[in-house]
Amino acid sequence: MSELHKPYNVSSAPTTLEGFKNRTFANSMESGEFEQPTPADIRALRSIMGWSQTDVAKIVGVSWNHKGSTVVRKWETATDKPEHRKISYSAWRGLLCRAGVVSEF
Repeated sequence: MSELHKPYNVSSAPTTLEGFKNRTFANSMESGEFEQPTPADIRALRSIMGWSQTDVAKIVGVSWNHKGSTVVRKWETATDKPEHRKISYSAWRGLLCRAGVVSEF
């Protein structure tokens, strides 16, 4: 079963897990309706789940240390900053799966 959510105008990050379920960034890549999450979306999911940057790094398998994760920090950096990096689809989808937002990777 495909989990497809039609895009609609949303100006802020979700504040509940339920709010994540109806966003285009929760669509599968193969649906053709996937849109990249914003840094605010990534921070919001992390906050709702109570995950630190280190927790996120461990879940998706990127580098981390006792201070946090440079990789995760760059995902959460504003898109107009040179340090910003897009989160990979697989890392994002893994976080959504772990959070229970989507049921299929």
